[in-house]
Amino acid sequence: MGSLSAKEDGTPDDVTGLTANQIRHIRETWQVVLSNKRANGFAIFRILFTDYPFTKKLFRSMDQVDIDVPEQFEKNIALRAHITRFLHSFDTYVSSLDEPADLQQLLYDTGKSHLRHSVKPEYFDALGNVLMKGLTAVLGKDFTEEVQGAWGTAWGFFVIHLKQGLEDAVRHSAETNGTAAGTDE
Repeated sequence: MGSLSAKEDGTPDDVTGLTANQIRHIRETWQVVLSNKRANGFAIFRILFTDYPFTKKLFRSMDQVDIDVPEQFEKNIALRAHITRFLHSFDTYVSSLDEPADLQQLLYDTGKSHLRHSVKPEYFDALGNVLMKGLTAVLGKDFTEEVQGAWGTAWGFFVIHLKQGLEDAVRHSAETNGTAAGTDE
């Protein structure tokens, strides 16, 4: 686990790569996202479905939903529930930034759990792009270069462990089912 004193003196944590100042920026800006959870959550998912339309197929309830029709998009109960879970998970990640071992496990477990949803590791890269674009939209001028750098460093840490969890789940599933990992057999 990284040392709190190392972060306080401006050096990056040896596990997350984040400084205390970067963690502060992330936590402060995350509170802005949470200040209007529903609207900001829908904004992030609208970006996801617009920029990466193939992701709609990962959500059974989104098959016939037009994201430009609020009555369809924002009133979709299953999507609202997923957005709530997504925001709660991210809130937990942000709260755990100074507990790297706990955070690694949370991210790993989240990645693992996405196997059942047919998520591929590269989809997490797309989510990183969506997150940065969503933060830009929500924070506006407050998404400074410094804040963007902090979120970029955090996401770099997040995505490694999300992908590792998913890749391990794929390997385990392949071994259990007698197929080669990464094949569609």
